[in-house]
Amino acid sequence: MPRYADPTRCPDCLGTLPADPARCPSCALPLRGPDATVLFQTLQTADRVLGRLRASAPAVATAPAAAPLAAWTPETYPAPAPHPAPVRHGLSAASVPKILLGLGALCLLVAAVTFLAVAWTWLGVGGRTAVLVALTVVTGGLGTRLGRGDLRIAAESLTVVSLGLLVLDVLGADNADWLGNVHAPALAGIVGGVLLAASVALLLAPPRLVAPQLVAALGLGTGVAGVAGLGEHDRLVAAAGVVAFAALAQLGRLLAVRVLPWAASTGAAACWTALALSGLIEATAHPTLHGLWVDGHGWPLLGASALLLLPIAFCRSYPDARAAAGAAAVTLATVTLALPGLDDGVTRLTLVSLAVLVVWSAAALVTPVRWGLVPRAPLALATLPVLTVSVALVADAAARVLGLSDPFSTTAAVRLVSVTSVGHPGLLVPGLAALALAAAVLVPASHRAAARLPRSAAPAALLLAGAATLALTPVPLWTVVVTLAAAGAVLVADALTRPKLSGGSASQDRTATVLAAGGVALLVVATVAALPSAALTTGTVAVLLLAAVLTEVTGHFPEARLVSGVMLPAAAAGMLWSAAEVAGVDDAYRGAPVLLAVGILAILRPRLAMESSAALAAVVTTLPAIDAAVDQPTSLALHLTLAGALVSASALVTPSRRPAGWLGGLLLAAATWVRLADLGVQAPEAYTLPTAVALALLGLRRLHVDPEASTGLALVPGLALATTPSLLWVLADDLVSLRAVLLGTACLALVLGGATLRWSAPLVVGSAVGGLLVLAELAPYVVVTPQWVLIGAAGTVLTLVGVTWERRLRDLKLGADYLGRLR
Repeated sequence: MPRYADPTRCPDCLGTLPADPARCPSCALPLRGPDATVLFQTLQTADRVLGRLRASAPAVATAPAAAPLAAWTPETYPAPAPHPAPVRHGLSAASVPKILLGLGALCLLVAAVTFLAVAWTWLGVGGRTAVLVALTVVTGGLGTRLGRGDLRIAAESLTVVSLGLLVLDVLGADNADWLGNVHAPALAGIVGGVLLAASVALLLAPPRLVAPQLVAALGLGTGVAGVAGLGEHDRLVAAAGVVAFAALAQLGRLLAVRVLPWAASTGAAACWTALALSGLIEATAHPTLHGLWVDGHGWPLLGASALLLLPIAFCRSYPDARAAAGAAAVTLATVTLALPGLDDGVTRLTLVSLAVLVVWSAAALVTPVRWGLVPRAPLALATLPVLTVSVALVADAAARVLGLSDPFSTTAAVRLVSVTSVGHPGLLVPGLAALALAAAVLVPASHRAAARLPRSAAPAALLLAGAATLALTPVPLWTVVVTLAAAGAVLVADALTRPKLSGGSASQDRTATVLAAGGVALLVVATVAALPSAALTTGTVAVLLLAAVLTEVTGHFPEARLVSGVMLPAAAAGMLWSAAEVAGVDDAYRGAPVLLAVGILAILRPRLAMESSAALAAVVTTLPAIDAAVDQPTSLALHLTLAGALVSASALVTPSRRPAGWLGGLLLAAATWVRLADLGVQAPEAYTLPTAVALALLGLRRLHVDPEASTGLALVPGLALATTPSLLWVLADDLVSLRAVLLGTACLALVLGGATLRWSAPLVVGSAVGGLLVLAELAPYVVVTPQWVLIGAAGTVLTLVGVTWERRLRDLKLGADYLGRLR
């Protein structure tokens, strides 16, 4: 049969096509490109539609079909984007019956109420009863019939009407005194019970609409509220309401409906919340053992925790929900049982929390995995007061030690001040141990191997807790410092003695670095705590210095040596300063030895961490020494000279520190300037010529090593520094002086030397400075020059400019004529 998308014929002229054509040879129709792709896709779609139409047609006798031609796939291009769906305005078709039936149900209920209000006076009891019962039965029956006929919206509306009429039936019966003398709460309970019974009856058989599910939960809630208003047993009614709602939710799951379980669960949550809040208020108002369990004020809260176990029985297909319910139940029960110990100070609260933490930690170790959340929830709750009290005690201990006395003002035997703390000091060590136990239990099993602590962590933590405990009691200061230093020494020793395995991983380096950093940090804390005593500070810094030296010399973990690079100069500086304090050396004489020591360390160990720490230590120690000196300028010049010499030595010794030579030279020059200023020298050459000569010599060496180097880069800095300050001094107030003569002679020498050697730098500097000097010398005589001299000079200049201009125009005209005569 003919096909539209025939690869052997042109779609336009139906001419025969060659293999893989780009254009039709007959009509030149392009057969490649996006438009051609769309064309062939459209034709192939037409072939498919035509094939379906032919398949649906009656069979007729036809000739044998020719063999299908080989399919030819044209060059593919991205299909054009489909047109966006049109935006729909107005109501959808499904929304119209919902609105109409909702309004209809509302109108029916309003009509029923109006009918009762109007006809109540002239209808008898029998008539009223017959009308209400008939309307209720009819609307309920129609709702059920329509629901079975798959008209669910109409069924929902009529069911709502029938249930509303049922409420009117009960209210009418009460108005007719058929129910006796009942109060409003009892009537609410009756209405709720009737609605619950009717809704459950409607749900027992298909179609199980949504309206009865919602009304069932509403009726049960109304009944519970009504019964609760009858007497003083509100908590018992709330507990019964939780059980009733749970049973209703389970009924919804058995009937396989969706809305009823959620609605009933919401009602159960509301009843349980009311019960728990009421029980918590009553229990906290009587937190003693006798008041809670003998007088019975704790039983409501304990009953609320027991009711949380209901989801375990009903939600068997939801293991996570069952575990969460169990965790909430045991947490609330734990709080209830621990209430007598929570109202007698921080110490008793912490002891009770420690007991709870230990008990639930042990329980977590034997609990199956699927119930692991049950013991861990009260365990996490118990850690909060323990952690809070431990942090408060540590902060209190730090405040006592740091606020003991000024630095170097007392002895090591000084006792800490006895002040009442947040809790008992003895709580700190067991509290930290319990927190470590809780952390081990709360960490997931998959992460415990990765979170394994080194062997020194436990003794270091124990020593740290012991030091904080000692700081909370009136003990001598040295006991706290020695304990802190011991904890730091344990960590550093562990970092240094860890075996270096062949092909060790990066985690080993990180562990060693963390241990070294932690140990050094504890030693620094011990040093800060020891500051009130010079002798104690010296001993502690000696331990810190020893740890840094051992880490630097024997540490085989590169990352751990970063810690020693930072701390070694600082520890050396602190050691020398505190030892000088013990020896009674004046502050003014302490800076130079410290500066020399840290400078030598930086030269011997040229690492960035070491050099940075040495520079910081030098600044921190030299500033007080300079401030304490009697002759401060001399002290400043001395320290600047030492610093410049050390920096220059580092630049000479270490090839990678060659650029630091400029800093060393600047420090030495600054030292010279300070000394000259102290001596009262005001001439600028004394400050600038030494540095200028040094720069010029360096530039000459550069030109000697590299003859192709630019003289501007090599010589201009030194020559400018040698001549510019003198020029400025001459221009200021010393035009006629020996300085001006010497400066002019120097400029002349620079010009002649630059012209002879063909160096641009001395020629430019000498010409610029010398020209400015000459103009400055000429300025006084220009003021007294007669007017005719100035006029004549101006005329001469203008005449020369005019003659030159005319000559250039003549030359230009001659050149143009010459070009015109060329062939």
